[in-house]
Formats: sequence, structure tokens, C-alpha cells
Amino acid sequence: MRYVCLLLFLLSCFLQAAAQAQAPKETKHLQAVRTATPPKIDGLPTEEVWQQAAPATGFTQNEPVNGAPSRQRTQVRILYDDEAIYVGAMLYDTAPDSVLTQLSQRDGGQVNADMFGVYFDTYLDRQNAFGFEVSTAGVQTDFRSTSNGDDMAWNAVWESAVARHDQGWSVEFRIPYSAIRFPKKNVQEWGVNFWRSTRRYRESAFWNFVDRSMQGWVNQFGVLQGVQGLEAPLRLSLMPYLSGYADHFPTEQEGKKDLKTTLNGGMDIKYGINDAFTLDMTLVPDFGQTQSDAQVLNLSPFEVRFNENRQFFTEGTELFNKAGLFYSRRIGNEPLHLYDLRYDYSQYGRSEEVVVLENPEKTSLLNATKISGRTNRGLGIGVFNAVTQNTYATLRSNKTQEEFKVLTDPATNYNVLVLDQNLPNSSYVTFTNTNVTRGKGFYNANVSGLMTRLRNKKNSYTLNLAANLSQRFHKGSVPQGTDKVELGHAYYADFGKTSGNFQFTVRHSTESDSYFINDLGYLSNNNIIENEANIRYNIFKPFWKLNSLFNAVGVEHRQLYKPNSFSRLVYYLETNATTKNFISFGYTLAWLPRNNFDFFEPRSRSYEGVIQGRVFKDRGGIPNRKFRDPAGTELSGYISSDYRKKFALDLNGGVYHSPAYDQLNTWVGISPRVRVNDHLQMVYSAELSRDLRDYGFAGNGENDSIFFGSRTVHTVTNSLTGTYIFNARTALNLNMRHYWSSANFYDYFLLQDNGDLEPVDHTPSSPWAKDRNFNAFNIDLVYSWRFAPGSEVSVVWKNAISQELFPEQNNYLMNLRNTLQANQLNSFSVKILYYLDYQVMKRALKS
Repeated sequence: MRYVCLLLFLLSCFLQAAAQAQAPKETKHLQAVRTATPPKIDGLPTEEVWQQAAPATGFTQNEPVNGAPSRQRTQVRILYDDEAIYVGAMLYDTAPDSVLTQLSQRDGGQVNADMFGVYFDTYLDRQNAFGFEVSTAGVQTDFRSTSNGDDMAWNAVWESAVARHDQGWSVEFRIPYSAIRFPKKNVQEWGVNFWRSTRRYRESAFWNFVDRSMQGWVNQFGVLQGVQGLEAPLRLSLMPYLSGYADHFPTEQEGKKDLKTTLNGGMDIKYGINDAFTLDMTLVPDFGQTQSDAQVLNLSPFEVRFNENRQFFTEGTELFNKAGLFYSRRIGNEPLHLYDLRYDYSQYGRSEEVVVLENPEKTSLLNATKISGRTNRGLGIGVFNAVTQNTYATLRSNKTQEEFKVLTDPATNYNVLVLDQNLPNSSYVTFTNTNVTRGKGFYNANVSGLMTRLRNKKNSYTLNLAANLSQRFHKGSVPQGTDKVELGHAYYADFGKTSGNFQFTVRHSTESDSYFINDLGYLSNNNIIENEANIRYNIFKPFWKLNSLFNAVGVEHRQLYKPNSFSRLVYYLETNATTKNFISFGYTLAWLPRNNFDFFEPRSRSYEGVIQGRVFKDRGGIPNRKFRDPAGTELSGYISSDYRKKFALDLNGGVYHSPAYDQLNTWVGISPRVRVNDHLQMVYSAELSRDLRDYGFAGNGENDSIFFGSRTVHTVTNSLTGTYIFNARTALNLNMRHYWSSANFYDYFLLQDNGDLEPVDHTPSSPWAKDRNFNAFNIDLVYSWRFAPGSEVSVVWKNAISQELFPEQNNYLMNLRNTLQANQLNSFSVKILYYLDYQVMKRALKS
């Protein structure tokens, strides 16, 4: 009841703030002009046809001086015809020789080069936009901006050209209508904005001022008028691919070859169902060239979350990711019963010992499909579906030498449905449903969520509400063997002032002990109630020696949902700032004033929960246990120098100290970067952490006892990334990483019912009590050549080592040497992707 009262109070505050809000700032308007003669895209918008359109002028900075006029003059004009919209910009510069021109990869974002961008909110919903940018080196960047963030994986095929001259530089864009979506009506009215980055000043300026002190940026666009008589073209493109792999790994098994070669082929399809909705499909996908994961030694009870690097699952998925219920790495990931082979063979009807010959760690994806778009009334609809095939492990009987297969993951259908309705004032309401349907004998899962964001007219106050329901359906499934439906729930609410110098937020969230979304989502742990409040004071305009200053102070309280027990209390203070010399720095001070209780590290919950991303079952009535985590203090900080320099440096570090256990954790990181020239850049990163008297789970003993261990944990990470850009279409990229982490126990304890530790004089027999020494070494070397718009050749060499070494090898150099001498996977691959556009082929056939 108290939570209902709290929500009603927050809602009344919100409505009162909305009633008192003032009208938003003035919005600029620009007229586009239809042309019968399309301009030549050569980077020089000086043809007579450009003079028909009135220019957009008067750019305003939002960095470094929020609200000041831009230092340089800019003029932008827009033309259009039946096939495309054209953007021409003169970017005048009083010192044209000082314009920076560093090369970068496509979609590389801001580098040491000046840039120009245009953004279209084609549905004028103040929440979604298409972005097109180009640097002075001619490198393109495109993305989609949504209320859920920027989708940098979105790619379009469009033309651009850049020219340098004694007046500064200039650009021309040709953006075909097949690259964007717009409503089906005769007279269009789009949101529009233009951006100019003058890198030597670190200046960012917009035509329609984007105030940094206001929440959002698409809601601060101007309006483009005069566009009429457009018809959306048939949007159909095919992207067939052909790839070949040669993988070498010393198997050291008789009858198995060290070298494995494969040849793959498939296709991606994009089809515009109508003016608003697009079908994306991948048939027989190939993700072998995807960037390697950053493997780590995970001593915690929680699953490591890896980034999604597969393009099909990163491009155009903003709707599906909005509610936080979709974690695409579940698709084509490890089989459901990958690890069960190690413990239970009786389920296969065999009592003799068996040997696992082959146990695939990944399931095979057959196809995946996305349909997404938004209607004229602002209703976004997204449907995602993927299918994986049966995955089998191969075993052999030691008694009969007979080989047989065991199903570790059934054919599975993954589905996501999203309905997202835009509301006034950049608000929305969203319904999301995820569903996982497996083969007979395996459980199915379903999660539904409803969320809304409400803002007042001035976008100064925001109210967020969300509620989710998880369901798992067992129908004679292993290991339950009974029909059962398991329900879980979660809800979330926050309210705050999100614009202006002074801001605040209050937040509450609850996840029940049976809430589980990890069949198609990611949840580190459930059974938690969190409350947080913070106040912030930000200065967006330069003062004293600073360009900007951000401060926050807050408190966070955690407790278990079941039983209702205190878990954690933290007070924190944060400051982040940028100097007028563009040196950024900041710190966070966190204070835990009283003993906290960790209910997850003991891994002993008698109810069902989440451990390492999986459902954790009752282990014979082991009572719920907690570990008393003593009060402590943590201080961390960072400093980053000016990236405009040829040499720049990032530093970060921190320390945590808990006096009761004399626990001391320290970490430090250093990352120098060198820009050799406009073609070559290298970044080296070294991170070192050392946890002294770190306490963690060390296994179970007799009579439901739980062992903890006191350990020293060392972790060293060295990585090197380098990029050589030959030109705007060709690049060579290097990613090299060595990760080493060791955990050495020196004392063991029994966990008491009150959470304290009692020393014991023997070593537990559990694998968790053994010293660990984990290494991961990866090299990804990628050559890419965009030989035509949307078409690419990529040549990739991968080297991977992942293993445990002897615990006593704590000398880093010796450890690295032994790692490099271990068996390693070498993979060489070539992939050709060709882009075929229906409109281009149609024009070619006509000519």
C-alpha cells in the first residue's frame, strides 16, 4: 500500500509541474525546394540550382559554451526531387589550413576531424530521427536516434562528397528515399537539424539550438517545410555473402584433424512492406568474423554479460531493446544442458561410464527475421523471430565403445513483440512480450512488460513506470517431470527533474524471488528491492577554469524481497568536470556506513533464484544464508587529456577499504593513445587490480555447512588496438588482448548463521576452494574494403588461447610465456558481401 501511495504522490507532483510548465523555446523553420535538375554530388554546392533554396544560418554552440554563437559561419540548403533529398552546406572557416582531417572508419564517430551532420525526424514525433554525418576526410557515419538511445549499427546506402577550398570546406549529400521512412501523405513536415563540429575548438554547434541543460535532443529540432508530392519507393535490397574459413587447432585426438575448412553462403534481405514498415531477414547467417569476446575469470555468483557484436542483432533493434527484456546473446548461445553431461549420465539410460567426445558450446541459428516500423499516428510495431536447430553432444560408452548422441538443446523458437505508442512531450507507452518455445520435454518461457515515460511540456520533469510478469511453463519437462507454471514479477518507478542546473531523481524497483527472464533476457540476480534518491547540480557554461561541472550526491538502499531482510546501504558523492584546456576528470566517493549482508555469494538459497544466469534449484533444504560484508569506503577517479593532441592519456584508479576484515582492494588503469598521422592511430591499455583479503564462496561441507575463503586476487589486462586507414573505404584494424587473473586462498572459514566467519584448519574439497590461474589471449586482425556502396570484402585472422595454468605461476612474464606456448586456435577467413538494390538495378536496366 505504501508503494501505491508513493506512486500517487509522484504522479500528482508530475501533473502539477506539467500544469505550471512554460512554453518551449522558439523553433526555427526551413523551406526545402523541389528541383527538376538534381545537383552533381561533388562537394561543391555552388551550382545555380542550389541558389533556389533559402539557407539555414545562425548556428549556436552547445559545447564548449552552451548557448553562444558558433565561431564560424555556416550555410545549409535543402533540395529534393522524386528520388532523393539533397543537402548542401558551405562551412566557412577563417583559417582553412587549420581544418583537421583525420581519417577514420565508417561509423567511427567523432575523431580528430571536423564534421557536418543532418538529422531528419520524418514523423515529427520529437523522439526518433535518422542521422547522416560526414567528416572532412569524406568518411560517412549514419545512425538512428530513438528514445532508447542511438542505434549506431544502423546502416544506409547514400552518397556524399567533400571539398576543401580557400573559404573553408563544403559538403553535399544525396539521401535516397529508400534509405529513410516517412508518412504517406502529400504534404510532409519533418523535424530537421544540422550540426557542425569544429574540432580545433572542440566546438559543437547546431542550427536549431540543442540546449545541454534540457533533456533529449530530437525534441529540440527545427521544422522542414515545403516537401510534398513524395511517393515512397519500393525498398528492396539483397545482400548475399560467400565466406570461407580455415581453422587450425591441435586436437591431440586420434582420428581428428587439426585443420578444419568450411565454405558458407547465405543472404540478408531488406524489404519495405509499405512506407513505414521494413522486413529484415537473415538466411543461414555467418557470424564467424564477429569480434572476440573479452573473457574474464568470474568468481562471482553472477553471469558475465558480453556485448552483442553480431550486426543483425545490433542493427534496427532499438524497439526490441527498449524494455530491457531482450538479450540477443541468448540466441545461438550455449545449449540449455551444456554442463549437465558432466554430472548425470543416468538420464540417458546407461549405467556404465561414458566419455564426452564432442559437446558443442553454441547452438546453430537457422534464420532470424525482424519487422519494424511506425505508423502515422506514432505507433511503433516490432516483431522479431529466430529459430535454432537441435544441438547434440556425442558420447562413447567405456564398456561397449558404442557412440551415441544426447540432445543438449532442442529446436527453439525465439519471439519478441513490441508495441510502442508515442505520446505528446516526448513521452511514450510501450508493451513488450518475449516468448521462448522449445521442443517436447523442455520448458517454455514467456515475459510481458508494460512501461511508460511521461514528461511535461517543458521536458523538465519525467516520470517512468514499468511492470513485468515472467512465466515458465513446465509440461513433463526435465528435470521437473511435472506440469507446472511458475510466475514472477518486477516493477519500477522513478520521478525527477531532468533538465536545468538543479536536478533530482527518486527511484524504486522490486524483483520477486521467482522473477526470471534469462531465457531471452539478462538478469544478474532477482529477489531484490532497491530504493535510491539523488540530487544533482550541473553547470553547463564555462566559469573560472572549467567549461562544465557536474555534481551528484545520493543514497541507495537494498533489501531482499523474500525474506524481507536488509542487504546494503550506500551514500555516494560524484563530481565530473572539463577544463578550458579540455582535460576531463572526475571522482566518486562511496561510503557504506554499516555492515551490509550479501545473500548471493553464499549460493545457498532454499528458494529458487538466479545463479550464473541460470535457475538455481533447492538443494535439499539448505537454509537461506548471508555473509556479513563489513562497512567500508571506496574512492575512485579518472583523468583524460585532450584528444586533439597527437599524444593523449587516460588514467583511472581507485581503492576500497573495509577496516573490520582489513580488506583492501586497489585498481589502476593507464591508456596512452598516439595519433601518428591522419592514417594511423594506436591505443594501448593496461589495467591492474589487486584484492587483498577478499572473501568468497569456497564450497559446501557436511550438515549444510558453507565454506568461505580469504584470498588474494590479482588481475592484469593488457590490450592494444590499432587502426590504419588507407582511405575512406579501406582499413586495417588490430585488437590484441591478454587477460590474466589469479585467485590464491590462504585461510578458510565456516559461514555462521549470523553471517560471521569462523576459522577452520583444513582445506575444503570443493572445486571452488582451489586456487585459480586463468588466462585469455586474443588477436583479431581485420582488413576491410568497401568496394561499392553497401558492399564489402573482409579478411580476418583470429588467434585465441583460453586456459587455466598452474596456480604457482604468479610471475606475469612467465605466465604469459606459458600461455603463448599453449594450444591455440588460429582462424583465417574471407567474406564477400555484395549489396543489390532494386532501385539501382531498375535504373540500370532502363538505361
